[in-house]
Amino acid sequence: MYQQRQIRIGGPLTPIVKGLLIANAAFFILTMIIESIYGNGFLKYYLGLSYNGIMHGMYWQLGTYMFMHDGFWHLFFNCFAIWMFAGELEEKWGSNFFFKYYVFSGLGAGFFILLLSYLTDGLIPTVGASGAIFALLLAYGINWPDREVLIYFIFPIKMKYVVLLFGLFEFVGTMRSLSGFTRISHIGHLGGLISGFLILLFTAKLRAAGFSRGRKNKSFFGGIVQKQKNRSTRERIETRIKAQKIIDALLEKIAASGLESLTPEEKRDLEWARKNYYPSNEDIMH
Repeated sequence: MYQQRQIRIGGPLTPIVKGLLIANAAFFILTMIIESIYGNGFLKYYLGLSYNGIMHGMYWQLGTYMFMHDGFWHLFFNCFAIWMFAGELEEKWGSNFFFKYYVFSGLGAGFFILLLSYLTDGLIPTVGASGAIFALLLAYGINWPDREVLIYFIFPIKMKYVVLLFGLFEFVGTMRSLSGFTRISHIGHLGGLISGFLILLFTAKLRAAGFSRGRKNKSFFGGIVQKQKNRSTRERIETRIKAQKIIDALLEKIAASGLESLTPEEKRDLEWARKNYYPSNEDIMH
């Protein structure tokens, strides 16, 4: 017996994905032209992201740094990742939310980069779309956790494990970055993962990404959230059952002997039961 494995390279070229690829390529060509005239590093100083630049009023760096790249292969692999993973997300979410997710994930990663830049030298600019791309990997892993990718085009591994391994690797890399300079912005990658998760957590897309109740094939990350939600719901139900028992017992005593027959402790129990069994108008039971 043998299992046929479907292998594909690249994803659909949706409108925003195509625009991102063109924008990154255009910025790279512009960088080559301008720096051939004014010298290497000229444009990176103004459009790359650094704490020193932000302190000198170059706030646009938070947006432009993610379109700058340090060489052809840096550009190639980032664009390749966008092509691989972004198209299906745009098709599922729609172009509007996808574009906002990409941009705000990149901005979020930028704030983490600035934090590390402040703690270190603050002068060396960071360039590249990797922060936003790591947010795309996270979203892809949440939506298709059991889909396999070929690491180095050789080793098949499920996306949920790819995200976990990359997250661990970038966390360790960030810790090492605190003690010395590194050419890889681990903090930007980790910041992209964190920013992407927070965006999904606080938007309606969390439900569409696999966290909704009753979904048969829940995502790996969705299962964690759903378990916590189920635990909270179970605790609320158990509390209401306990409150109902107290109310039934004390109302029976009141009916037989009057309200004056309740002890101070029983009155406190009745008040607790009333608040927990009859939520106020502001309470939401779900």
